[in-house]
Amino acid sequence: MADKEATVYIVDVGSSMRKKHNERDESDLDWAMHYIWDKITSTASTSNELEEEQNYEHITVLQPISQILMDELRNLHSAIRPSGTDAGDAISALVIAIQMINKYCKKLKYRRTVVLVTNGRGSMDAGGIDEIAKKIKEDDIHLVVLGVDFDDPEFGFKEEDKDPLKVVDASSSSLLAQNEATLRSLAERCDGIFGTLEQAISELGLPRIKAVKPIASYKGPLTLGAEGQDTTMSIDVERYPRTMVAKAPSASAFVVRSDLANGESSAQSSATVVGDGEQRGGVSNANGLTSVKSARTYQVIDDEAPGGKRDVERDDLAKGYEYGRTAVHISESDENVTKLETEPQLSIIGFIPWAKYERYMNMSTSNVIVAQRVNDKAIMALSSLVHALFELESYAVARLVTKENKGPLIVLLAPSIEPAYECLIEVQLPFAEDVRQYKFPPLDRVVTVSGKVLKEHRNLPNNQLTKAMSDYVDEMDLSTVIREEDG
Repeated sequence: MADKEATVYIVDVGSSMRKKHNERDESDLDWAMHYIWDKITSTASTSNELEEEQNYEHITVLQPISQILMDELRNLHSAIRPSGTDAGDAISALVIAIQMINKYCKKLKYRRTVVLVTNGRGSMDAGGIDEIAKKIKEDDIHLVVLGVDFDDPEFGFKEEDKDPLKVVDASSSSLLAQNEATLRSLAERCDGIFGTLEQAISELGLPRIKAVKPIASYKGPLTLGAEGQDTTMSIDVERYPRTMVAKAPSASAFVVRSDLANGESSAQSSATVVGDGEQRGGVSNANGLTSVKSARTYQVIDDEAPGGKRDVERDDLAKGYEYGRTAVHISESDENVTKLETEPQLSIIGFIPWAKYERYMNMSTSNVIVAQRVNDKAIMALSSLVHALFELESYAVARLVTKENKGPLIVLLAPSIEPAYECLIEVQLPFAEDVRQYKFPPLDRVVTVSGKVLKEHRNLPNNQLTKAMSDYVDEMDLSTVIREEDG
């Protein structure tokens, strides 16, 4: 499960952001929007909760903290434009961002982030920067400052002929120098990140790993031996997913609102349209669309009913299983007899050498078995088991029941030793009923009913086809490719 996040993006749209620098073909604002384009911005107009105060003029909140939908995304594209003034203060915008996060998150557990994108050519009021940095740290807010053409020795970027407003005065002993130095000092004071936008844009092409909070699917003992015996080994362990199937994002269904369809019929055959005044997620749809709620009806054949079918309630139905063309009813009491009553368990039932196991027998994604946290005895015991399996080049076969009355699984436990941690990697194994044995005829000969072996047959490739396929495979061998000087 992923942690909840609340991020406020501040984009400097002062008049200086419309200019082009460092031989780029686009303005500073357009270049910055490659990194952030569904964001909160400061413009020449004023619209925020502190707008009546003088220091918070020319700052506008275009989008409150919420999930960004496509309509809001289009509105932001048209709203983010360079203004006619540089009067907007980035430091004051930070104060508004902090207020927005605190108002939205309250005391709940959120990952709080504020991202500031600016070229540092506007005016900034450094007064009260100590209190701002203290407030950011107290509220556990992660500050990220990205500057257009800001110097970053670690990344290897330095702007030549820098604007005097952005230059750090080397003779000044104060940490609060103008603009670039002010923002760098603020980021350092609140343990944030200060960097150049060049690096941020260059890293956009890197794959992003989705950080999720792992949830244990099993917590209990890992046992070896008969239950209740003094010689039984028992280690308190936890089971977490290691790999998961990446699924495509789910889509939402929408229909045209009935009052905007201009006489067109609305699709309500198997779905109920949400009321026209209803809003999805508190945001009205500017395109005249409304979300769809599914409804399911159950019918049985009834010759006396209109249309030959009669609607029934779900509670009036009984569960049945198809046997050929016949539906066989099984009552709940009879079905409970067929269920295996189980208790949560992870018990080793045997071992197998590495050489005797085939990788194609893996039937599931992998999980990791780790020792119980803050349990030194369990950590030492599991480490001993992992090292023993590794030294003997063996896998453990275990019986796993993750929840009460859930069907048992046969799993393979493989040792994994890394510098940072040690664990058992677990994958599901097939039961005997899961394995199907099929016999296929040979590919290089044909055996007739009488047992005669034919080397030439219409279903067999001739020498010319065999040679053509061999040459084709050889041409795909990348190990024989001649490497050029440029790689």
